[in-house]
Amino acid sequence: MKVFPLLVSLSIWASNSYAMDDFSAIDNYVNAAKKEIGLPSGTAIAVVKDGEIVYEGYFGYANIKENKKVTAETAFYIASITKPMFALSALLMEHNGDIKDSTTMAEMFPKQDLLNIDADKVQLKHLMSCSAGIENDALVNALAFTGNHNLQQRQTLLSASVKNERNPLGQFEYTNLGFNIVSVWVDNFYSQDWQKILSETIYQPLGMNHTSSYMSDAAKKRIEVARPYGLTGEDPTAILPFEKSDITMHAAGGTIATASDLGLFLIAQLNQGKVNGKQVFPASVIKKSHQQLVSHDASYLDFKRTGYAWGWQIGPYKGRKMLHHFGGVAGTHTHSSFIPEHNIGLVVLNNESQISQYLTNAISDIAYSILLDDGDANKKAEKHILSMRVRASEVKTNIKKWNDVSAKKASSRVMQLSLDKQKYVGVFHHPLWGQLNIKLLKSGNFEVRLGEISTIATAFTKLDTMRVEFSAMNEGGKVLTYKIKDGEVKELSLFGEKFNKV
Repeated sequence: MKVFPLLVSLSIWASNSYAMDDFSAIDNYVNAAKKEIGLPSGTAIAVVKDGEIVYEGYFGYANIKENKKVTAETAFYIASITKPMFALSALLMEHNGDIKDSTTMAEMFPKQDLLNIDADKVQLKHLMSCSAGIENDALVNALAFTGNHNLQQRQTLLSASVKNERNPLGQFEYTNLGFNIVSVWVDNFYSQDWQKILSETIYQPLGMNHTSSYMSDAAKKRIEVARPYGLTGEDPTAILPFEKSDITMHAAGGTIATASDLGLFLIAQLNQGKVNGKQVFPASVIKKSHQQLVSHDASYLDFKRTGYAWGWQIGPYKGRKMLHHFGGVAGTHTHSSFIPEHNIGLVVLNNESQISQYLTNAISDIAYSILLDDGDANKKAEKHILSMRVRASEVKTNIKKWNDVSAKKASSRVMQLSLDKQKYVGVFHHPLWGQLNIKLLKSGNFEVRLGEISTIATAFTKLDTMRVEFSAMNEGGKVLTYKIKDGEVKELSLFGEKFNKV
């Protein structure tokens, strides 16, 4: 088993104020905006400047019904902000001599059957910059949502990778897949979980003591984790049904962290690997992690994106070059960004996903306006409060319309089944997607469960079909179609795949 050389371990004191900057406009905005939204979900903010955390703000609740407020020690599930940390870890592996940026998938997996891709052309740098030109929905969804995988199954899933005909090798298309593939290599090469390697190379050296890629560490280390919320349900204060577990934490989006811990990570980015005067990471590795690997043209709210580095989006913001990465799944919206030219950065974490992107967008404008001395931050805050009033109303109206339409469709449909209901229940197996379980509830509804995710099926318009929507996957409704022969259910199709009845 290979181990990493011991890196410098440290912690840093985080102040709540900074003599030269007044961040009260952020407090005023967030408090007012949350009143407009009408849901006291949580938000944690850390602002970095010149090697220090110069502002921290904690708002709302980590657990609404249990009245647990967000504090400096509240960890949030940060989703895709994991990517730049895992990418930096990969570059530290390269620095240690274990892999190269040009190492191909054929070299990474010499015993693996990778027949449907050009494994001798896809390199580590492609995998870590969303430009590998391959796709594999079964692997991505197994690691992030269903949890139907183990070490052996991940090898099987890896072999199912195919060429991406829409975006060939060298072209950018945002995906978790490359990071997931590298994590499979890490598990094999180091004979231990990628989570442990990430902790050894990033979290421990930086003193990120409230950060982990194991959800089980929350209980072991007594870390309070913000629970996920959303505006779509009948009761927005109810915790969303899907929450991450160890088996659904993955290298493209599998970390819990506090805002101040992520602030330490940004300080390392801005100071060539130095934190609190100590060289935690080699400066050359940090520099390389910021190098653009592929160009693309996109935007997200106020953030223009022109390229992608090692887990970092690159683009102009307020006329300056910014590196950033955001994260989002049901019940989570997160933001991490920095402007190297001015040695400033920002972290914003939310445990709500329907409207928090707009909240965070405004926080970014206010925070960077203060840091760059770009206009009156208080006036901007007032403007954003008014904007949130309109936005919150629009979002709630749209959600209500969507729910009403969905309810109307559901009520107008009757499930058309040619056999007795009990014939449709059971266990169905797919070699890549794993076990799918269908259960008939006392209510007469069908529960459909695929590993860690489940839903209640509704009627569709055709005979022997059901509509299923796994909200955690955020892919909309899918049609589940049964195949019947000689009066018995033999198989079903879902996601375009055939599941055989066990």
